[in-house]
Amino acid sequence: MTREGAEAEARRLGEQHPDRGHTRWLARERSGEWEVVKIPVRPGQRVDPVKTTTEAKPKPAQPDDPRTSYDRNVGGPWVG
Repeated sequence: MTREGAEAEARRLGEQHPDRGHTRWLARERSGEWEVVKIPVRPGQRVDPVKTTTEAKPKPAQPDDPRTSYDRNVGGPWVG
C-alpha cells in the first residue's frame, strides 16, 4: 500500500466506521510498507480531527514597576 492509499483509507475509516467515536485510525510506515493502524481512545478523551496549526495566545503586557521612581533609580553598594 502507498502512503497516499493508507492516508485515504485511514481518513475513510475515521469518517465512516461505526467505532469512530472511540477509535482513531492512522497511516504509518513499517518496514518500508504503509499500513493503517487502529488506535483505541481512552474513555473521556475527545476524538477531534488533527489540526495542522496551533494558535499561540499573546502574552499579557508586563505590569508597571510598583516601586517608586526613587527606589527604581537609586544605586546600591555594588554600583561603582
